[in-house]
Amino acid sequence: MTDKGKQVDTSETPDPQSAFGAVMPVIADLLERGTRAFALGDWDDAIDNFGELSSITEQTFGSESQRYADCLVMYGRALLQHAIEQNALLAQKTLAEAATGTLNKDESEDEHEQPSKANIQFEGEPDFRQVDDEVQDSGVDNEEEEDDDFAAAWNVLDVARVIQEKATDKKSQLKFAETLMLLGDVSMESENFAQAVNDFSSALGVKQQYLADGDRELAEIYYKVALAHEYNQENDKALELMSDVQRILNNRLQAIEGSNEAEDKDEYESLQEVLADVKAKIEEWKAPPQPVDVGAITGGDQLLADKAKEMLKLAMESGKINDITNLVKPKSKKRDGENKPKDEDSEAKRVKNDAA
Repeated sequence: MTDKGKQVDTSETPDPQSAFGAVMPVIADLLERGTRAFALGDWDDAIDNFGELSSITEQTFGSESQRYADCLVMYGRALLQHAIEQNALLAQKTLAEAATGTLNKDESEDEHEQPSKANIQFEGEPDFRQVDDEVQDSGVDNEEEEDDDFAAAWNVLDVARVIQEKATDKKSQLKFAETLMLLGDVSMESENFAQAVNDFSSALGVKQQYLADGDRELAEIYYKVALAHEYNQENDKALELMSDVQRILNNRLQAIEGSNEAEDKDEYESLQEVLADVKAKIEEWKAPPQPVDVGAITGGDQLLADKAKEMLKLAMESGKINDITNLVKPKSKKRDGENKPKDEDSEAKRVKNDAA
């Protein structure tokens, strides 16, 4: 009651605590559903839930909040994975069409005029099989849609980057570095290798401030920077960075050598394999490009179909044709007429130590 004996009317005054309490269960539900969908590879559902989660979080906590940035990263990652999967499925479909002889000649001619960014990944052995440029999808509409998917992922992640960059604590800065790495992955998949170099290098600069020199996570980002340089035809710089990868992994090897812990023993064996792969990759990058027999790829439609059938048969026998990884890996770039093998990003993932 007031001094005048009248009750204050609060019917039009919102209770911030009540509103906050009402929205938190909604946020928690969207987060749970989006996380579950992402884990199951249901990118469409993940995009819907994380997109709505981002919108509600912005309205609740503000457009400069770290919570909002975290939601944007989840949203952007789902957009990225959706774009990668669509690329892979398009390439797989086209490969199957070429193998069965259903690839239209006019489509085959058009694809040389409108090259697709589609790529397919056969995961398993370190050496990935690649799809020849001749059997990649040629649909202009699909290509434009793929560009839109990657552009959307880039834009969402870039907003998160701007927000996270302002935080100065270690946890926030490491999140900032992870967002930069995701932006680099988008650039690699979009074949914007110069931008990928910038993004990965920025992430490396942040992580160097907080991670020990023997941290495998640091080795991973060194490898990504090296890979971006190599795709950007900066071979000398790539080889220089690969030496850093070896140094960091060797430091980790020395740190756990002689340990009786089962986990350390397993890691020791894993590190030896990774180091062997890194050494092989260095030797590969040092070797000059091998000339391609142009006649072998311009012998007509029958030769193209035969090559596609052989590739499809090998993929089916391996049992990995539908094993699409969730890492970004770009379509092979051409250098001096050579199609580069597409196995590098799998090694980058192996460099990083998965949490037990």
